[in-house]
Amino acid sequence: MATRLLFLRGPAARGLRGCGMPNSMRVQARGLAAQAAVYTETGSPQDVIQVVERELPDAADGLEPGQVVVRMLAAPVNPSDLNQIEGTYPVRGRFATMALRGGATIHGAVGGNEGVGEVVATAHGVDGVQPGDWVVPRRAGEFGTWCSHTVAAADGLVAIPRAWRAGVQPADVACLKVNPSTAYRMLRDFAELRAGDYVIQNGANSGVGRAVIQLARHWGFRTINVVRDRPHLATLQQELQALGGDIVVSDRQLGDEDVKQRLRSLDAPVRLGFNCVGGRATLQMTKFISAGGTLVSYGGMSRQPVTLPTSLLLFNDIRARGFWMNRWYADCQGDSAREAEMAAMWQDILALVRGGAFATQPLAESRWLAAMPLADAQRLVSSAVAWGSGAKHAFSF
Repeated sequence: MATRLLFLRGPAARGLRGCGMPNSMRVQARGLAAQAAVYTETGSPQDVIQVVERELPDAADGLEPGQVVVRMLAAPVNPSDLNQIEGTYPVRGRFATMALRGGATIHGAVGGNEGVGEVVATAHGVDGVQPGDWVVPRRAGEFGTWCSHTVAAADGLVAIPRAWRAGVQPADVACLKVNPSTAYRMLRDFAELRAGDYVIQNGANSGVGRAVIQLARHWGFRTINVVRDRPHLATLQQELQALGGDIVVSDRQLGDEDVKQRLRSLDAPVRLGFNCVGGRATLQMTKFISAGGTLVSYGGMSRQPVTLPTSLLLFNDIRARGFWMNRWYADCQGDSAREAEMAAMWQDILALVRGGAFATQPLAESRWLAAMPLADAQRLVSSAVAWGSGAKHAFSF
């Protein structure tokens, strides 16, 4: 029988038995102290994020029907999270009044949209989940993931079956929903790729770009990977080639005559292009997409528009499409066939991770320790949310 994801809803009381929490935490479940990275207004993440200690209820006293207590295990810091804090992302943070340790309150939103946590307690009226289950947010903005613990609505969570998480790290599950899933859907949904076909992409060293390289290799497709020019380009080229990238060039090299000649004389068509940059770099890349191919834009880090000349549209019949993973997930809700497709995708990706055929983007681990002094936690978070830090950060709790 195929394993299915559990969409958490319905009745049943659960306690803290078997949740894997330290004994001291079990005794002190009432009035659980939970640290969280909160912002009370939009703005520069380093300026508006503050770490606070919240007062959370336990299962026996204070939870509303259908709620669960989740202990976070890992949560990445994505560019979209920072855009959300700035107020420039379509999904807004969920602002609410929170009780703080000591009796004060604060009206704000907890940062972070992606992550994995462990259920440690459930209220009466919850079925399909029990302490020890690993869960991820059902939708972006469902609850903030940059926290040690949270209280969430059970129907806003998806449980990861135990068989799927065996042999993988929490960080692999925490980063499952966005980057690898985006790559998976773009490779599957926009063209009928054949073995040996090429895909060209910019931002190839990003989380999505690395996932495209690895999934394409696994499925028998080839990749042309464009990265921003940099001092140690050769090192990055070797790194992406080791993942399975067939051709790796910088955006500057894309204009060199020898590179252009090489890309114009490939032995198979370039059926797809993936863009996360925008501006002139995307125009240069799109010129190498074969007639009848498709350019899929899933990001715009340069904040410059995607501009295509009429000749590419008219004579090459290049199609321009957009893709947003959040919209794909929203379309899954309530559609059993699409939810099954989502489950199959996540199962595939985690199986590749477990088998060593897929590696999550390199992460700078920010270890958020239990009972860490607030000042230390503040420094940890401020460092992780800095634009241009040179590394993708992920909190491990």
